[in-house]
Amino acid sequence: MGRKNLTKHVAGLGSSMILAAAALLGPRAALAAWPQDKPIRMVIPYAPGGATDILGRAVSDKLSKRLNQTIIVENRPGAGSMIGSEYVVRSAPDGYTLVLGSISNVLNAYFYKNPLYDLRKDLEPVTQIVTVPNYLAVSKKLPVKSVADLIKLAKKEPKQLSCAVSGVGSSPYLSCELFKVLAGVDVITAPFKGGAPAIQSTMGGQTTMVFANEVYPYISSGQMRGLGVTTLKRSEYAPDLPAISETLPSYDVTAWYGIWAPAKTPQAIVERLSTEVNQVLKDPAVLQVLEKLGATPTQSSPQAFAKYVNAEMDRWGDLTKKMKVVPQ
Repeated sequence: MGRKNLTKHVAGLGSSMILAAAALLGPRAALAAWPQDKPIRMVIPYAPGGATDILGRAVSDKLSKRLNQTIIVENRPGAGSMIGSEYVVRSAPDGYTLVLGSISNVLNAYFYKNPLYDLRKDLEPVTQIVTVPNYLAVSKKLPVKSVADLIKLAKKEPKQLSCAVSGVGSSPYLSCELFKVLAGVDVITAPFKGGAPAIQSTMGGQTTMVFANEVYPYISSGQMRGLGVTTLKRSEYAPDLPAISETLPSYDVTAWYGIWAPAKTPQAIVERLSTEVNQVLKDPAVLQVLEKLGATPTQSSPQAFAKYVNAEMDRWGDLTKKMKVVPQ
């Protein structure tokens, strides 16, 4: 081998070794460099004041302290959480932009003709945070005291009652639609940009009823009358409140929340985030917030969350077909 060819050969070997080292050190290097002196954005795809917002701020506050890094909570509501989620999809996959989403991220694929993103391809699961029932509540002025009473009134006055929910494709929206199908009632669905305005609408008498998870404090304080929970069984936080399934067998909607990052975010960063969030969910201050929301913390992982999301997509894909949901 000539000197010239030998030089090229050695140079080639050097490049190969550098690339191999980079491949091995890549995840470690990414984690070592994260987080830098740069704020992390936690996008809440709903209006301020709702359960997602309350949960997102509580988690972000403690996560910020654990990472010793500023976390900016940013509300980007609209289109059943798709506006805020798409913003994260289009963000750099560097661990500095996250979205605190929910079951709505799954349901959007079935309630919209043209979803703004593909959940399985465009977002990287970080961890599930909590599961929580939605609650069915009415104004205390409404002369109904049970789910059966409400169904009776709805059948007596078709198209006169209205159901406030936090946007098309949300779990409250699904809760309302499933209620209408199983109860056989004709009720107007009134989507809002978040749970808070939906609740205020029902309290003010503009709508008849509301499905929301953040309505629990209004029920427990006596400001509104709770009629039922959407989970198959009663909630441990409200054991005296019947499950809607006690009146409508097979009724079951469990809401949940989780964190996603843009697709292709380095796995080392995703794993670190998941680990830190799981620790945050053990914090007494965060647990107190969860209790007020009637939510149960979930210790999860990126892999477990991805598996759960896939199962939910399959489940609701089948159910929305049976419900004859027409995408908007």
